Amino acid sequence: MMGPWGWSGMWLGWLLMFGFIVAVILLIVWLVRLSVAGRNENVDEGRVMQRGESALEILRARYARGEISKEEYLEMRATLSQ
Repeated sequence: MMGPWGWSGMWLGWLLMFGFIVAVILLIVWLVRLSVAGRNENVDEGRVMQRGESALEILRARYARGEISKEEYLEMRATLSQ
């Protein structure tokens, strides 16, 4: 027979199928955005670098954020000054 819900039980199947398809589409969109975001060359830790920033300004910002040690900063600064 048709079960306890009759014909209305079919709607549950359709809703689950629709939800699954939407979830798959959202997953694909998320993966594409994730892969494209990694290719942007002007992104530095979530901020867009200004076109006029010099290498020394970027080095100072990295040192200020604690990404590099004092020794690394001094070594890189000496290299940039040459």
